[in-house]
Amino acid sequence: MAKKKTEDLSRSELKKLLAVARGDQEPDTLIKNVKILDLVCGEEIDSAIALSGRHIAGVGKEYEESKAKKVWDAKGATAVPGFIDGHLHVESSMMHPFEFERLTLPLGTTTAICDPHEITNVMGEKGFSWFLRCSKLMNQNLFVQVSSSIPALPGFETNGSPFDVEQMKKFKGHPSVMGLAEMMNFPGVINGDDQVLDKLEAFEGMNIDGHCPLLCGKALNAYLAAGIQNCHETVTYDEGKEKLQKGMALIIREGSVAKNLKTLAPLVTEFNSPQCFLCTDDRNPYEIFKEGHINYLIKEMINSLGVPPHIAYRLSSFSAAKHFGLKRLGLIAPGKQADIVFLNDVKKVDILDVFISGKSVKDLKLKSEASQKLEKSLPPRENTIKREPIVPSDLNLTLSQGIYNVIEIIPDEIITNHLKVTYDGSQFNESDVLQIAVVERYGKGLKPSLGLVKGTGLKTGAIASSVAHDSHNIIVIGKTKEEMALAVNTLIKEGGGFCVTEGDQVLSSLPLPIAGLLSLESAETITENIEELRASFKKIGVVLKEPFLQMAFLALPVIPTLKITDKGLVDVTKFEFVSIKR
Repeated sequence: MAKKKTEDLSRSELKKLLAVARGDQEPDTLIKNVKILDLVCGEEIDSAIALSGRHIAGVGKEYEESKAKKVWDAKGATAVPGFIDGHLHVESSMMHPFEFERLTLPLGTTTAICDPHEITNVMGEKGFSWFLRCSKLMNQNLFVQVSSSIPALPGFETNGSPFDVEQMKKFKGHPSVMGLAEMMNFPGVINGDDQVLDKLEAFEGMNIDGHCPLLCGKALNAYLAAGIQNCHETVTYDEGKEKLQKGMALIIREGSVAKNLKTLAPLVTEFNSPQCFLCTDDRNPYEIFKEGHINYLIKEMINSLGVPPHIAYRLSSFSAAKHFGLKRLGLIAPGKQADIVFLNDVKKVDILDVFISGKSVKDLKLKSEASQKLEKSLPPRENTIKREPIVPSDLNLTLSQGIYNVIEIIPDEIITNHLKVTYDGSQFNESDVLQIAVVERYGKGLKPSLGLVKGTGLKTGAIASSVAHDSHNIIVIGKTKEEMALAVNTLIKEGGGFCVTEGDQVLSSLPLPIAGLLSLESAETITENIEELRASFKKIGVVLKEPFLQMAFLALPVIPTLKITDKGLVDVTKFEFVSIKR
């Protein structure tokens, strides 16, 4: 089995590393005038850092007078380990991996634990393999967990391609693979479904990531007993505490939609901090540009939530490295990879420079090489939307007096409420109730699935997206079926993306030609397009901060409580289909 990425220290590299550590050979780089934030003992140490190639050979004042091939003056900055995002989907950034690297690496994110189950749901093995090819070409340490739930809940949705256990096992030995990605089918785990247990057994002894929102009591016990190790879907304080008490690692998430930092940060203590770390899960380039990435989470924890700096930085690096068994990451210490963030101000997370594998990101050609590396990675470019255009009558929803099941959006959450709303023949007893539809995109010939949703604020027009977790059928919300059909057909024509319509006009769209998920454009261009979309959806009355990402999760039948797939409304508390009318 190949050595894992970041652990592949050759014998010759090791001998040189030891010689530099002993003082028998000069460092390749000597970092002087630097302080180290000690994340083990909780101190700040005046030091020097001696590098041998991509590794740290030694730390301490004893190296200050060493001759070196290159001396780098840190100008009194404080050094912390490179930040680790403990769980994310690069696809949610809408950027291809090299553009994601270009945007997040200078922000200190030197390592990312990625689950490419978005593109794998669409393209199967072809999409997953592309991410592995990308990981080999990147400066950033991109680990690619093997997607476990394709689709998220079998029988409840239509996805683009299978990815069964035999396909999954092919990738166990890849240097970028550490284990099994989020096991979303928690009912299958709890009930001992043989197909699910086959997957867990295949990756026994490796990292096995969890996904169990609001799970507690005996059900949580059963889930953990199967060998699940962590969860990034925790949404309440008590839920997080129970998971920690039962030995589960708590991955605290702050994405573009799901924002759990404020709720969960108060749980973190010096005592339990080794069992807690950070992730973004789903974060778009607009927020990365405007706020940041993991650096933003650290800043919020310190300045808004009162987390001591040592603990905040521990969660962003050392805790995650320990959990995933990344023995050469997570600390500024001898033998570790020289992934270092230099800070002018620890509390403000004011970054002077970032080193990755001993090189300053300022010396890397991240921007100019992004397109070259993309071409070298052989990205899958075929149109994955096989659906014929729809007509407005495909979206006919006939209402009569009675009680209806309605999905209620909760701002800044991916869970939803399950409302029972009364229709008197002319109007609902609740405001802001609109039609929602999911249109199967893979050429299976299924009729659109229809439902009702509350909480968008939309007054006119429609919004549609081919990003609809995790099977990524086309999801649309609108005032009229004509405006909804126009939005859907625009995405079919463009190969996927986002779209806003009003009347017979397309106000704006953002094409995502790679699997209907990813753009070929720069982060700056994507952000400009997002700003255009924002102006358009505000024009038609949408009040949600991130309506497209919020809408994407309305199709995920493993997130409570009421969701809609291409096959119908799903009661996620009971894991059964329900009719739109009670």
